[in-house]
Amino acid sequence: MYDFDQVPAVIYNERFNESLQDEATEDVKKSICTAIVETGIEEPQYCLKLHITLLYESLCPDSRNFMHQLGPVHEELQQYMDIQLVPFGKSRSEQSGAIFHCQHGPAECEGNRVQSCVISSTANQSAQVKFVVCQMFALDSSRADQCASEAGLRTDVDHCADSESGTKLQLQAELVTKLYQPSFIPTIVYNGVFNQQLQDHSLRDFRGTVCHLLRQQNLLPSGSPVCQ
Repeated sequence: MYDFDQVPAVIYNERFNESLQDEATEDVKKSICTAIVETGIEEPQYCLKLHITLLYESLCPDSRNFMHQLGPVHEELQQYMDIQLVPFGKSRSEQSGAIFHCQHGPAECEGNRVQSCVISSTANQSAQVKFVVCQMFALDSSRADQCASEAGLRTDVDHCADSESGTKLQLQAELVTKLYQPSFIPTIVYNGVFNQQLQDHSLRDFRGTVCHLLRQQNLLPSGSPVCQ
C-alpha cells in the first residue's frame, strides 16, 4: 500500500510523503504542523508552542536539581511552552504492572505513581509544574496533598495511587519513556526528537535553550522583549 524504505515511517492522511518523513526525523511537531497546514486546517495552538517532554524520577537527585530551573522558566515562558511531565525514568514494570522496580527503590515507585495521579487530574500545565516542583523537594510522597493544594488542585491522591488507575498511568509513563530510551535522568526532549546537544545545554541552561529554540522556530512575536 505504501512505498517507503525507512522504518518507522510517518503516514499523513493515508499518504506517504518523503519530505514530511525527512522532517519528522528532525522535528516530529514541525512535521505534523506542516501536514496540518497543507490540508488547509487552521493551525492549532499545539503548533504555536515549543513542545517539551520531561522524563524524570521522583527521588532522583539530578531530577530534583533540574526543578530549580523548571519552576522559574515555566512561570516566565509558559505561554510559549507545551510541557509533558513523565515521572518514570529508569523504572521498569513486570506482569502488566503488578510489579514495578525503580532506580531509587520502592519509595520512588510510590512517588512516581503519586505524581502521575496528580498530573493526570488536570490539564492545567501551570498547576502540574507547580505541584511537581513542590513535590520533588519534599522528602517523600506524604506531602502530595499539601503540594496539590498549593498548586490549586483538588484530587483524591490516595484513591488513584492505590488503584488500577495508578497502575495504568505508570504503564503509560513507561511507554512514553521507552520511546526515547533515556541513558540519563532527567532527559529533556524537544518536539518529539531527542537531541544530545540540546539535552546537555538544557541541564546547564534550560532557559537559554528554550529561548534559543523559540527564536529558531519563530515562536516569539516580532519585537517581543521575551528572552532578552
